[in-house]
Amino acid sequence: MISIPKLNRIDFLVLIVIVVIGLIHLPFPFDGDQAFFRLGALEMQQGKILYRDFWDIKQPGIFYFYFLAGTLFGFNEIGIHVFELIYMVFFSIILLLSLKSYFRHQIIASLVPLLTVGVYYTVSGAWHLTQVEALVGFPLFICLWLTYQSFKYEGKQRFFLLVLSGFVGGIVLIFKFIFLLILLSFWLTLLIYSLLIKRQKIKKAFVEICLAIFIGIIFPIIFVVSYFAWFNSLSILYETFFLYPPRIVANFPFDLSRFFSGIKWFLYGFYPLVLATTVAVDASLRKSKNILTLLLVVWCIFGSGVIVLQRGALWEYHYLLLFVPIGILATKGLDVLWESLKKLTSPFTTILLIFLFFLPLSYTLTKKSVFLVNNSFALTEDTRLKYQTLFREKYPSLHSEADFISQPGSLSGEIYVAGDPSIYYFSGRTQATSLRGWALEYFLPEQWPKLLEQLDSSKPVYIFIDYIQQATIKENFPKMLEFIEQRYNILRENNNGIWYILL
Repeated sequence: MISIPKLNRIDFLVLIVIVVIGLIHLPFPFDGDQAFFRLGALEMQQGKILYRDFWDIKQPGIFYFYFLAGTLFGFNEIGIHVFELIYMVFFSIILLLSLKSYFRHQIIASLVPLLTVGVYYTVSGAWHLTQVEALVGFPLFICLWLTYQSFKYEGKQRFFLLVLSGFVGGIVLIFKFIFLLILLSFWLTLLIYSLLIKRQKIKKAFVEICLAIFIGIIFPIIFVVSYFAWFNSLSILYETFFLYPPRIVANFPFDLSRFFSGIKWFLYGFYPLVLATTVAVDASLRKSKNILTLLLVVWCIFGSGVIVLQRGALWEYHYLLLFVPIGILATKGLDVLWESLKKLTSPFTTILLIFLFFLPLSYTLTKKSVFLVNNSFALTEDTRLKYQTLFREKYPSLHSEADFISQPGSLSGEIYVAGDPSIYYFSGRTQATSLRGWALEYFLPEQWPKLLEQLDSSKPVYIFIDYIQQATIKENFPKMLEFIEQRYNILRENNNGIWYILL
C-alpha cells in the first residue's frame, strides 16, 4: 500500500553524526524536572502506583518513558539519556524513510534528522532534555504522517491508516491531554479537505475519518484507564486529569515576561530554521499547495496555541513542541534553495554557504564537545561532576546536601524534600509522602492539609526545605512550618536551605 524507500550512504553518515551528537549529551545532569520524573519512575519500579502513591499533575507518559529507560539502562543520567538517544535515532530513521518523496534533492532529504533531532540536542541544556514536549515530537510526527497518507486513499485503506493515526494519537494524549488540540488540527484538516475539495458525502467522511480515529484513539486510553481501575485509583486519576489542571491554570495569570523569555530562547536557537521555513512555506504551500507542508504549518500554529494556553508555565522547553515541524520545513526550505544556489555557484560553495548559515548552531555544539574533551569525556565520577557543573551550577551543592545525610551514623529511611528532587537522586532515598515537594506553588488549597497528614503519618527521618519553597509554604500553609518545628529539630542551615531531623 505504501512504498518505503531504502537508506543511502549519506543517510547512514547522518545517523552516525546524530549518534555522536547524542553521545555528547549522555553525561548531562538532571535538572529538577528530570530528577522528579526519575524519582517517580523509580518508585513505580519499586511497586508504587502512580498518582495513588506518587502524585504529580502530569499525564503518565513521561513517567512510563523514564520507567522503561531506567529499567533497561539504569535510573541515572547516563541510563535515561542512552534510552533517549536510541529513541531519537529510531525517530531519525523514520524521518529519513518517510520523507524521501517530500524533497526533490536526495542530498537535502538526508539532512532532515540533523535539522530536527540534531538541532534539538544542540539547543538543549539540562533543563530541556527528556521533557514531554521533546519526546512527544516522535509520535506526533507518526500521527501526522499517517494522516497525510490517508489523503491519498479512500475506503478500507484510509480507514486502516486513520485507525493507526488515532492509536498513535492516543499515545500522544498519554503524554499530555492538551496536545489533543494539535491532533484535532491534523484530523480536521483531513475532514475539511474531504468535504470541500473531494466533495465526499458527510456520512462517508464521518465513517472513514471520525469513526476510524475514535476506534484507534480509544485503545491506549482504555489500557491506561483499565490499569488504574485495577488498582482502584480512578477517582484520583479523574481529579488529576480533569479537575486540577483548569483550577491550577486559573490561579496563575498570563506571565508576559516568561512568554517573551521563552520566545527569545526559541528564536536564539532556532532562527536559522525559522528563516529557512519561510522559504518552504512560500514555495511549497503558496505555489504548489503541498498537503504535507500544510499539515506541518498547522502543527506549528496549533502547537504555538498550546504553548500560549499554558499561561501559568510558558517554560522554554514548551517551545520544543515545535522542533519537529520547524526542522522539516527548514529542510524543505533548503531543498527549494538548493537548485537556485547550484545555478549561481559551485556545489562546494553552496555547501559552504549552508554551513555558514547554520554556524551559530555549530558553535554551540562545538562548545559542548570541547567541554566534554576537557573533562576527559566525563568517564569518572569526578570528571563527570565537573562536566555536569558547567551546565548546572547547583549540581555540586545539591550533591553536598545529599552527602550530608549519607554520612556514617545517619538515620536510615525515607525523606521529604521541599525543593530540588536531585537530592533524592544523589542520596539514594525516596519520598516519604505521595504528594511531591517539587513546585509547591502549583498546589491547590485542599492539597496542603493532605500533605501535612502524610508527613504526620509517614514521619520522614529528614526534611529539607529550600528557601524558595519555604516562602511558598509560609504564604500558602504556615501550619506546615509550625508542624515541622514541633516535631523536628534543625540539623543544619546553609545557603541552600534547612535540614530538619525527626525528634
